[in-house]
Amino acid sequence: MKHKRILTVILALSVALISCVAPQTKRVELSDEMVLEETKKQSVIALQSLMDDWTLVRRVSYPILSTATSYCGEKVRASFGIYFANQRAFPKVFRETAAELYGMDDALRITQVVPGTSAERAGLRQGDVLVSVDGQEFPTGDQAMKEADELLRNRLKAGESVSLTISRAGAERTVSVIPETICDYPVIPTPGDRVNAFADGRRIGVERGMLRFVDNEQELAMVISHELSHNAMGHLNAKKTNYMLGTIFDIVGAVYGVNTQGLFGKLAAQRFSKEFEAEADYVSLYIMAQAGLHIEDAPKFWRRMAVAHPGNIKASHASSHPSTPERFLALEKTVEEIKKKQAANLPLEPEYKK
Repeated sequence: MKHKRILTVILALSVALISCVAPQTKRVELSDEMVLEETKKQSVIALQSLMDDWTLVRRVSYPILSTATSYCGEKVRASFGIYFANQRAFPKVFRETAAELYGMDDALRITQVVPGTSAERAGLRQGDVLVSVDGQEFPTGDQAMKEADELLRNRLKAGESVSLTISRAGAERTVSVIPETICDYPVIPTPGDRVNAFADGRRIGVERGMLRFVDNEQELAMVISHELSHNAMGHLNAKKTNYMLGTIFDIVGAVYGVNTQGLFGKLAAQRFSKEFEAEADYVSLYIMAQAGLHIEDAPKFWRRMAVAHPGNIKASHASSHPSTPERFLALEKTVEEIKKKQAANLPLEPEYKK
């Protein structure tokens, strides 16, 4: 009986599909070869766009990460200014294209050398294959990225030279590189069309929608510095602590038979959200100034943000972020504060509460 009902449903669906209204015009005929060729072209364009975003984010973020170490405490690492990958590091949809476009295979290749770093001074180039560091071979295969990261963390010490062997055009060469200290908060472009960036205490993410929104590298530097400030100033840990304090009242309510649904924990977690955002704005300009970056036009970013998102012009009392006018004016005053210190040759350090 059950099988008959299933058969009846299948037949009904078949009739419905046959009866569907079809387009009226003739469909353009395409060969499988034409579609395959265009598929390859689009894969190349998409991968190149992704790699351009990675290159941009790393080029802009590296000087910031190397400048802001005094804010990052123990969350630092040694680096000599290269980024690398192998074929397995790419999403599956791009692996074949990565092999054709960049010569990627199981070995680790340098994908970017940051300008002005010891790696550039040592003559390292994009496309060099990593062979060994201080005589220890670089890993290959599926786990190569993770294992290489652990290898370098163990081997590299800021200020101490390492011997790096690379292969270029089939010939091996060994160079001496001196690592420097940078903040250990990797900055990565993330999928998404929102004009958004985030910090989670371990890394910094910049959505590709934000990369399309920023007008120039200085604006991107401000966005990255802002998120770095969240991590470096311990804002996420502070919110977690506040949440735990708030849940005490939720627990007390539960003892007396009142289900607060975590209301007090949520309220406590948001207690200083606006202040944390304002602090991140404030500290970010100091980080940029210390890195020698242009800060005068930074406030204009929030006027453009107001145009794109007018709902943020008049932020409600319950909003977790200051309004765009508040942010614009606060950044203008911060620029003035920094400029005065620069003119007087005073240390470029944020003003802390007494």
